[in-house]
Amino acid sequence: MTQQGLNLTAGKSYADLVGVSATECNDGRKRIVPGSASTSYLMEKLMGVNMCSGSQMPKAGQGLPPAQEQTIASWICNGAPNN
Repeated sequence: MTQQGLNLTAGKSYADLVGVSATECNDGRKRIVPGSASTSYLMEKLMGVNMCSGSQMPKAGQGLPPAQEQTIASWICNGAPNN
């Protein structure tokens, strides 16, 4: 199932995330900006800040553990390699 045109299945998610405009925002924000976690909309959704719409991810009512959030931020800051 996809939401916001986002397919997170293996082999598909990278192309739908990195350098792609966040469809719920009208200001040109990108889902993931390689090298910049602070300007990546995914990080804003994970932290529950500066969101264009919707709620914090994941929707279970609580954010990710800090270590997982940091792992994602580090991957983005390291250029978001397709690995």
